[in-house]
Amino acid sequence: MKLSRVLYRQHIGFMFKKHWLVQGSRVPIDTGVEKYLKEKGIKVEDALEFIKEEPRTFDRISVIGAYEPPLPLNENHPEYKERPCLTLKSTNVLLEGINQAQVLTKTIIAEDQLPRRIEELAELPAPKAIHEGVKKAILSANVFDTEQKKLPKKKDKERPAYNFPRILGITDRRRNEILTNRLIQLIEKSSDIDITQNKYVINNVEHRSVFDKEEELIQFQDVSNILVTSNKPLKHDLDTSDVPFIEIPDLFPVKHTVTLPPEHFYEEKSRYPILPSVLKKYPHTTWLHFNETEVNNIYETPVTPAQILGRSLTHAFTEDVKDLHEPIHLNCIQTDGKRFHFGVFELNTLNVDGNDGTKNIWYCKNDQILYDSSRYFSGMPSLDNYNPKVYGYINAFYNC
Repeated sequence: MKLSRVLYRQHIGFMFKKHWLVQGSRVPIDTGVEKYLKEKGIKVEDALEFIKEEPRTFDRISVIGAYEPPLPLNENHPEYKERPCLTLKSTNVLLEGINQAQVLTKTIIAEDQLPRRIEELAELPAPKAIHEGVKKAILSANVFDTEQKKLPKKKDKERPAYNFPRILGITDRRRNEILTNRLIQLIEKSSDIDITQNKYVINNVEHRSVFDKEEELIQFQDVSNILVTSNKPLKHDLDTSDVPFIEIPDLFPVKHTVTLPPEHFYEEKSRYPILPSVLKKYPHTTWLHFNETEVNNIYETPVTPAQILGRSLTHAFTEDVKDLHEPIHLNCIQTDGKRFHFGVFELNTLNVDGNDGTKNIWYCKNDQILYDSSRYFSGMPSLDNYNPKVYGYINAFYNC
């Protein structure tokens, strides 16, 4: 007879109910344990009598190290400072983007220009196996990874009230972590051992830069998703004679500290995450992830391309010295997993008052597309329009 829902309800369900009634009325079997314990002189108590509540008295004891509630964050807090510190965090962007970053850091820009040494290294051909490894890394980050989390809601401008079904997939943070770490691994495998032994690769490093600008205290709080350090400072031979620079703009009527919220609880010193006693302590290349679900404006408006470029410039502004005997260089790479921004920051001064005198320089090459799409197409993993030049620049930044 076919096992249907009706038959299941009449027979299987009925059997379970009867079985439950039988098991609920079982009589405990005398195992002889109680008699054996009494012969040994061990007292046996009835469990029901033992659990009866009786009035009990407890001695109060003093606990060492009892938890104390935190003090409220107000003017009476011991770490409160009257002077506010205007803070830019890693999850926020500047309202005016790259232009505001120029004013804050007193920086001129050489657009679509990188040091000659990097351009030469980027032109060197890489083995075919390396590019195959990059393609596998892209597919691993976008297709093959097993993470299944709720992705941001889809919105239709023509139907703003319509709710699309929620999509599960790989988050942007996970994609960027997989891709960039795989790229670093490929570069280390293909580089000379003398270069790799003189570098450290560190993930998720927090650093802070505190400085004064026009009688206001400003702080950049940032996170290097990947920080490559070396045993000696990075140096670039830069010829500025024929380079057209974008000068520091005038933001009027906008003030240069717009969208920098004031904070009264902060540390007054800059912080570099690596101790001076570490051999490979000098910053070489910093990687910055742009995760669309985490980085936004404080006014909840969409992030613009100019604001993304401004993140790279403020991110590279991390040193804490006033008088520099010689320029300090730092490589910076920002990516959202598909689009890459490459920059080299030349720190000449942290005296960023006004627009006159010594200025910092930002060399950059933006909007380098690694690929067009990476997805399943007709049930097969697909990667369209892979651009090998991007890997050439990444490899050049590591080996320069």
